[in-house]
Amino acid sequence: MKLGKLALLTAMCISLLFVTSGCWNSRELNRLAIVTAMSIDKAENSNKYELSFQVVMPGELSSSSKGGGNAPFNIYSVQSETLFEGIRKASKQVPRQLFFSHIQVVVLGERLAKAGIEEIFDFFERSHEVRLTSMLLVARGSSPTKLISAIVPLAPLQSEALVGASEFSAKIWSGSPVIGLDDAIRKLINPGSEPSISGLRIYGNEQNVTKKQNVEQTRPPYHLEISGIAVFRGGKLAGWLDNGQARGYMFIVNHMRSTIMNLDCQDKPNGLALEIIKSKTKTDVSMKNGRAKVNIVVSAEGNVAEVKCGIPLDKLDVLTKLEQEWGYEAKANMMAAIQGAQKLQSDVFCFGEVLQRKHPKQWKQVQDRWDETFADAEVSIDFRGQILRSGMRGKSLMQKDG
Repeated sequence: MKLGKLALLTAMCISLLFVTSGCWNSRELNRLAIVTAMSIDKAENSNKYELSFQVVMPGELSSSSKGGGNAPFNIYSVQSETLFEGIRKASKQVPRQLFFSHIQVVVLGERLAKAGIEEIFDFFERSHEVRLTSMLLVARGSSPTKLISAIVPLAPLQSEALVGASEFSAKIWSGSPVIGLDDAIRKLINPGSEPSISGLRIYGNEQNVTKKQNVEQTRPPYHLEISGIAVFRGGKLAGWLDNGQARGYMFIVNHMRSTIMNLDCQDKPNGLALEIIKSKTKTDVSMKNGRAKVNIVVSAEGNVAEVKCGIPLDKLDVLTKLEQEWGYEAKANMMAAIQGAQKLQSDVFCFGEVLQRKHPKQWKQVQDRWDETFADAEVSIDFRGQILRSGMRGKSLMQKDG
């Protein structure tokens, strides 16, 4: 009896091997074209899409460290009425099937951003291949195709360079957010919020960005840079937050990780560099007499990183004054960001979501006119900055004794 059961079990296991030996939708690797970056724009003088795909070249990628002769990726471009049509239409150029599971970056053109980005996300949500965590950027001043075509140093794939630059910049500079497809979709569909997406631009001579010889120079003639924050209203690009406004935005939305703020040092403007090492923001929104009241509280910590004057950092009253000046500068950045967004009537800070979550009855009264309500909101900011350390040296080299 036991032998019979053992024989039956063995037969079942063998039959399962035949059943699971293959998948109905399996695809051989040598038949796939792996897409690592994608750009989408509106064609000029047309309602069609301009699509470009950055397809990795495995052979050149493996030989890039040995000085391979060709670029590590190819760019294929098509025009189409829909995104899915464009992907299939690209098969006329690409000898393999486009595969999107490894896409890292999607760059949107300014023409598309100004016309509206809502319609493109339907494809990404329906697709079972595209990762919704892929990073989203908006091109500034150049075509998105040129941006994903640029060959850059330090990273064989330009898409890897962009992801690395964006994440590293957000970590140590905090000048722009790292936004994924899923983040933009959530803000588009949720009332009381608008998308905000980091910008990308080329600085320098962009005529020959596709030539590999550029990265063989000690000083390449161009570089790509994460630049500013694109502000949307109703799914359309409304404007940009730059410099201090962008830094203020990062404080408000609690994405500030680390940055450098320059403060005046005695008679030297911007003579002291303060490193922000920690920041936490709490926001409350309520309605009073028909007007939105926004209360923002920021608790931050920082260190003195550089001094160009003889300021005595070992005195408590000096540090207290520096903390006050830091607060003035930080609040000015935040107010500049809020006022810039209010002029555009775009709640990229998600104040409406806060009101909806904390005071749902008040939200129902203004949800149909939140754009106007946000633009007229009264904002108060309480910044609590604490300087913890002054580095390895307490006394400045320029500080005089006596």
